[in-house]
Amino acid sequence: MAKFSQFKSNPQENKIDEKQIREKYDEYKSMNKDELNKTLLSEVAKQKASGNFNYSQLENMVNSLQGMLPESDFENIRNLLNSLK
Repeated sequence: MAKFSQFKSNPQENKIDEKQIREKYDEYKSMNKDELNKTLLSEVAKQKASGNFNYSQLENMVNSLQGMLPESDFENIRNLLNSLK
């Protein structure tokens, strides 16, 4: 699982590279919820062990989604985020 900081940005438009998003989508689209959660928790554990996990950065990104997602989806993501502390 790639870290958000690994995505290349387009400085002119300040957008994440669409190709990278599509590649990640293709990588994870066939996984069920349990598989996705297991993959996420494994990646978080690796990042914590190496000192690279940045909860604040992730929290800021999640908070930026508020208003763009249905409230129930946003709350699900917030709950998931809180479980990563």
